Amino acid sequence: MRVFQVLPYFCFGGAEIMCENLTCALKKQGHEVTVVCLYHRPTPISERMEQAGIRILWLDKHPGLDVTMIPKLVRIFRRERPEVVHTHLDVIKYAAPAAKLAGIPRCVHTVHSVAEKEAEGKLQKWSNTFFYRQGWSVPVALSREVAASVARFYNLKPEQVPVIHNGIDLSKCRPKESYSLGEPVRILHVGRFDVPKNHPGLLKSFGMLHRQYPQCRLTLVGDGDLRPQIENLAEELGIARWITFAGMQKNVHPYLQEADIFVLPSVYEGNPMTIIEAMGTGLPIVATTVGGIPDMLENQRNALLVPCREEAVCQACAALLEDENLRRRLGRQALADSLRFSADSMAGRYGAVYALRDR
Repeated sequence: MRVFQVLPYFCFGGAEIMCENLTCALKKQGHEVTVVCLYHRPTPISERMEQAGIRILWLDKHPGLDVTMIPKLVRIFRRERPEVVHTHLDVIKYAAPAAKLAGIPRCVHTVHSVAEKEAEGKLQKWSNTFFYRQGWSVPVALSREVAASVARFYNLKPEQVPVIHNGIDLSKCRPKESYSLGEPVRILHVGRFDVPKNHPGLLKSFGMLHRQYPQCRLTLVGDGDLRPQIENLAEELGIARWITFAGMQKNVHPYLQEADIFVLPSVYEGNPMTIIEAMGTGLPIVATTVGGIPDMLENQRNALLVPCREEAVCQACAALLEDENLRRRLGRQALADSLRFSADSMAGRYGAVYALRDR
């Protein structure tokens, strides 16, 4: 099947990594996959995809609303004749009408976060509603919570919103062999510096934890517009010397392998790829009960799930620091449960949705 993945850019985020994993798994399963990127901004993610033999078509989108994207996409779709156009993030407003004008029956669109957060503004909500109700695009949710938000926000029937969890190439993960604490103790967060990831709350939690356990160090992998603010906050809180800002990394697995605890204190989420990577490494995980996280993790079974409060995150990390058996039990169960989130499984389920596109 000829599939076109369309997304705005290749920044270091869950949607972009999900697109990479899905594209490579679809190719492995025999599909012909091309990626269209609206902004011409190569990154390590796009470099990996091109090295894997994935063709990327770059468009030179202007900042903000750029209606020239629609005729450009129409020309590409008419020339290439994809059987499926799969959109991510806000490109649906360009790609769905372009697919219709090019004679492609409809698109598949992955909703990467709760519907209220992904639809930015009334215009985006109106256009998405039109695309979904007219059948031009099938919304796919990353979790049951996201699916419920899509059905509610766009007034759709639940059966109109299939759920497909994110997946990764688990063969890249190196499972932990020991659950003894390192010296120093390494706490890891991976994610873009953006409001949903709650870096301010994470720093405050770490500050509380460090007062009790001064051997702890925090590593932040990722980049984003809010990074300078978070660096300033670390200085204000007096904890900067114990925090490593590692920036964007082509390969996060060495950081996962070295970590003792993985923390994700987000204020909202879809189906975070970083959680799957931590599970595939067998890390003990502390995460907040938001978005699709409770679909992935179960409290006291394969993680410690807590409310989005600094004190709760701190207490959960402290519980893990005090108990090696707890770290081992949660980490090994997370590793076993990570098989649910393989890229091959994700690609197979999307393939089934693609095959039903004309029904």
